[in-house]
Amino acid sequence: MLKQPDRISIFNYCFALGVSEVFFLSSFYLSILDVSLFAIALPCSALFLIFSLYLFLRTHKTVKTLPNQEERRREIHAFYHQSFGIYAIIFFTLLLVALAFIPSLENGGHFYLLYCLPMALLCLIPSIVSYKGMKLFKLEAGGKLTKI
Repeated sequence: MLKQPDRISIFNYCFALGVSEVFFLSSFYLSILDVSLFAIALPCSALFLIFSLYLFLRTHKTVKTLPNQEERRREIHAFYHQSFGIYAIIFFTLLLVALAFIPSLENGGHFYLLYCLPMALLCLIPSIVSYKGMKLFKLEAGGKLTKI
């Protein structure tokens, strides 16, 4: 069992997310080379994306149980703000890749369609959680802190 993170940061899940994207981009490269190994790289990418989602939700759970939320409000808001941006970009990228591979279903495009659509929907979970977290730990424009 992994220990609970002591820092509220995007770096708690970014390594797994980066490895996922490396596998995803290497699958494109292998697909262009017309090597069938790209079908192996996509499940590896999905595995690391799911692991990064687990690490995000674990950090989110840690944020909810923090005793000093008022003192760390800026750090918590920054975590949710950055997480929302990261997962929203990944959601739209996966959605556009799935749509782009629809015309080439016979040339291995069905692998990308079967990978990208569920993973895009999976990336919607942390985007929604981050959006709610941003609204919950909202910062005022004058630098003062407010809680809804």
